[in-house]
Amino acid sequence: MKNYYKILAVFLGFSLLTACTEKENLDTDLVGLGGETWVKGPVDNWLDQNYVSPYNIEVKYRFDRYELALGRVLSPPREDKVIPVMETIKSTWIEPYNLEAGPNFIKKLSPKQFVLVGSASYNSNGTITLGTAEGGRKIVLYVVNDFDKKQKDEVKQMLHTIHHEFGHILHQTIMYPEEYKRVTTDYTASWNDFSLAEARSRGYITEYARSNPDDDFVEMISIMLIEGRTGFNNIVSSAPETARPLLRRKEELVVRYFKEAWNIDFYALQTRTQTAINAL
Repeated sequence: MKNYYKILAVFLGFSLLTACTEKENLDTDLVGLGGETWVKGPVDNWLDQNYVSPYNIEVKYRFDRYELALGRVLSPPREDKVIPVMETIKSTWIEPYNLEAGPNFIKKLSPKQFVLVGSASYNSNGTITLGTAEGGRKIVLYVVNDFDKKQKDEVKQMLHTIHHEFGHILHQTIMYPEEYKRVTTDYTASWNDFSLAEARSRGYITEYARSNPDDDFVEMISIMLIEGRTGFNNIVSSAPETARPLLRRKEELVVRYFKEAWNIDFYALQTRTQTAINAL
């Protein structure tokens, strides 16, 4: 056995020596080193005109593994989905805020990068991640390849993610009232083990709202905006009687937060958002 290892070692040494001494042309392009370049097309030009120039927001749709969590199986977005997705975000998220809070609000507080992913991001607990926000700098949007702006439920699902993540950016800049955390207190890491009806019976607007106070707060913002005042009132009225005052108290604190922290009339923003969604 010793002789076998010696012979193998000599053979490998000879092979390496041969490989190192052999003259090869190594003047080749390695993709990704020093950055990739491409000729801008219609999609890039549209993004420049609608996001980069007016808001200094970069939209990355070409797949970049280093922008995403490792260890996940993900697919890139289809190019024909990019403009419909970003056009919808502009008309139903950016423009309502512009009209209600002024053009500088989004310019100042918006994330400076959107990263688009074609597929969902699946978690080990059986849930899927539809979007993430990183320190107010970047929003990652998943499931882009399933988007259809003619389907209201899909538009609302995407906006749910946008408003949720932007809500995090807002409260990370100016914190919401501390008393919000005391309206309901039975938060749980296993929120996904409970139904929507169970969550609402305890005073939470969604199952995920029960995970922690921060996500509870931004889920309230998101659902109130995408459902509108009538839709939200219907949710509250259909909840058990004991849960209604809890949901109403959270509503009051959200409205107060927007007025005191950002001088925004939340109900007016809610109306503008609904008008934009319906206009699609």
